[in-house]
Amino acid sequence: MKFEIDKREFLRGLGLMQSVTGRKTTLPILSHILLEWEKDSLYLTGTDLETGIRVELTAKINQDGKASVSAKKLYEIVRELPEETVHIQKKENQWITLQCGKSIFNLAGLDPEEFPSLPPYEEENFLMVSTQLIQEMIGKTVFAASNEDSRYHLNGIFFVKMKLGEKEILRMVATDGHRLSLVDRENQKIRGIEEKGIIIPKKGILEIKKIIGDRGEEEEMGVYFNTTHGFFKLGKFLTVIRLIDGEFPEYEQVIPKGNDIKLIMAKEKMVNSLKRVSTMVSERMEGIKFSLKKNNMEMSSTHQDFGDAQEEVEVTYEGPPLQIGFNARYLIEALNVIDSEEIIMELKDEGSPGILRPPSFPSGFLNQFYIIMPMRL
Repeated sequence: MKFEIDKREFLRGLGLMQSVTGRKTTLPILSHILLEWEKDSLYLTGTDLETGIRVELTAKINQDGKASVSAKKLYEIVRELPEETVHIQKKENQWITLQCGKSIFNLAGLDPEEFPSLPPYEEENFLMVSTQLIQEMIGKTVFAASNEDSRYHLNGIFFVKMKLGEKEILRMVATDGHRLSLVDRENQKIRGIEEKGIIIPKKGILEIKKIIGDRGEEEEMGVYFNTTHGFFKLGKFLTVIRLIDGEFPEYEQVIPKGNDIKLIMAKEKMVNSLKRVSTMVSERMEGIKFSLKKNNMEMSSTHQDFGDAQEEVEVTYEGPPLQIGFNARYLIEALNVIDSEEIIMELKDEGSPGILRPPSFPSGFLNQFYIIMPMRL
């Protein structure tokens, strides 16, 4: 039972497996990768039981077989090999022998029959969706998802179908309770997203983003959902993500109404000023005070151990004098994903959330905005 494969092809597939197999686990098999070789293909599978990845690679098969070995150790070995053909043979007791050039490695393995199976899927259920659309929508929302395990229902992106006027739309929303990001696109016909919506975990979403980035030449990917999992197929890559079983918060209730104080600011200048002033924020608070007056904004920050900073920024503003505090990092992350030279900020008062939005939406987007809760400084 043996096969041979180009080192670069092998390394590319192994690299995509590392993020789902590298976590500490009480189940040794989950730190392994499943190798299955038959006909002219080598199939690699990795999973942490939340996200599973399966990729088909081109290989020369001498005899069908399968094995399960450490994903990290196999990747480390292949990464250091010369740019030559890699030969792998299955031995007794689940070991494999890897040979490349004059290098020979014997690697211990586990019984491949113990490797967890990925959930079954129906090939005909996939509908094709623009990878650029998925990549853009993920990029504009995922940063706002929570990282706290105790708030698991916020640890992902909410996908939902809805109507906006006469148009069917696909909406993605993410929030950690302190900020919220929302984008709408004209509805892509994806199976399994009901009107109540689904929540895809952040870790799985980032895997999709990485695979799309790695395969940028692909224009479309197959997508569909069942009641428990999301399936994403791009070329010879399949990613299966277990959905979060929970209720996403009533986000529409926190969208501010009556934010009639508006200012317009240059995005690049704003980001650069925030970066400078935030060097003096407290690690615990990360807060910057904004003092607004006619066509002028002053940012200031204080650190009890190091000192303070302040900077003036020209803005278009005709409202009343106002002071309000925001988390600097949250502002920078939101500004960085708005594709516009100018940004509109909508405020109500010092105790109410602010809204950031572009003056006009990017091509294909029907809505895009960010809500940030104020801070008391």
